[in-house]
Amino acid sequence: MADDATPTTVTGPRVPGVQVERHLEVAAERAEELYPWYESTFAPLREAAAARHVLTLEEFVEEMADPRIDKWIATSEADGAFLGLSTLARDLEAVPWASPEYYTVRHPEHAARGAIWYLGFTMTPPNGQRAGVFATMLTAMMEAAVEHRVIVAWDMCAANVESGLNAAIMAQLAAGAGAPSTQVDVQTYYSADFSGGS
Repeated sequence: MADDATPTTVTGPRVPGVQVERHLEVAAERAEELYPWYESTFAPLREAAAARHVLTLEEFVEEMADPRIDKWIATSEADGAFLGLSTLARDLEAVPWASPEYYTVRHPEHAARGAIWYLGFTMTPPNGQRAGVFATMLTAMMEAAVEHRVIVAWDMCAANVESGLNAAIMAQLAAGAGAPSTQVDVQTYYSADFSGGS
């Protein structure tokens, strides 16, 4: 999106009573408390996706401590209960599976000012989800993206695409911030059976 076309305001869902705060670092003790929520949310992808999507506890704690990755945490204003977590890397070097060179060639002006960000994951606890928390967190991140005039990239496995998650995210980005999204690449996984079966 051209800089002069960047919207100055963002519209999007905001659930009453939900507070979303951006953190540069999350202490190890807090990260260890959040990990069971994270693990239970993404555990189904262990069997649904060919690529590994679930971080180990050690990897999760390390990511929560990395100041290059923003942690957006949603909590209840009433009692502080945890409602959701999103990660958004402001440095592509913090995303091991992303190619900074790929994005730099295509968005040199954004790369020069550190304005290519990468959406890691967004989750809400599987049990007791509050409707709209996911979208509320996305709205908060859209506001930051608009403020800094960035390119936001992300990847998604086929299982989540087929569930409609990607379409919902793209629709909210377009409606809430006028940010069109497009598929930029695809990785397909294959297997060959050498066991002698037909």
